[in-house]
Amino acid sequence: MGKLDGKVAVVVGGGRNIGRAISLLFAKEGAKIAIFDMDEGRAAGVAEEVEAQGGECTYVIGPVQDVNSVKNMVSTVVGRLGKIDILTNCAAISDRLPMLELPDEEYLRIVDVTMHGSYYTCKYVAEQMVKQGTGGAIVNFSSGSAFRGSTSRVAYDMAKGAIVTLTMDLAVQLGPHGIRANAIAPGITGSQVGGTIAMEDRSTRNVIGGRPGLPEEQASVALFLASDDAAHIHGQTINVDAGMNVM
Repeated sequence: MGKLDGKVAVVVGGGRNIGRAISLLFAKEGAKIAIFDMDEGRAAGVAEEVEAQGGECTYVIGPVQDVNSVKNMVSTVVGRLGKIDILTNCAAISDRLPMLELPDEEYLRIVDVTMHGSYYTCKYVAEQMVKQGTGGAIVNFSSGSAFRGSTSRVAYDMAKGAIVTLTMDLAVQLGPHGIRANAIAPGITGSQVGGTIAMEDRSTRNVIGGRPGLPEEQASVALFLASDDAAHIHGQTINVDAGMNVM
């Protein structure tokens, strides 16, 4: 028996990196997977991987920052799979400039995708979960960047900090409906967020153990938080960062 047998899991940003690892692991644990992603090629590729290992996976393409696209995703997933039990939010983009050099339109784009996108998916998936009346689990992705100052980023760090607070508010407001909300704050994991730096080229000077994290290591924590193993955990953000937060 899998830990997620009979569940339907929406994986936002499921087409790459941590989202891909979550899609594959949750499917192995018995969940039906619905990927919500901007890139149809990546989403279809992960869906094929899920199906090759014996799982069931569908995908919906659209911008996470567009509220109508999110509403369409929810109704499409429910139409295809019948319900939604689990939401994981992995979609994000990042800036690479200090505040004084960051164009305002780029700032707005990053916050729109990384913060507003998480808010919209949480809101409208939670609305569906409340309607179903059987509870659920939300796993958001913050970042270690939310807890440290940076010389070369600001919008991404702000958005990921907001997700910590959003997760606490969700836990308080949705808990009475049997919906648990928690978050993960990864350190250096897999390939660069929204970029092209491969995992083997990522700096590891501030991690214990001397290597980047694997997407599968983040996925295993997401599985714990989404499953009944974490039934008594609400509103927490767990650092999965090889000790970066204590270095």
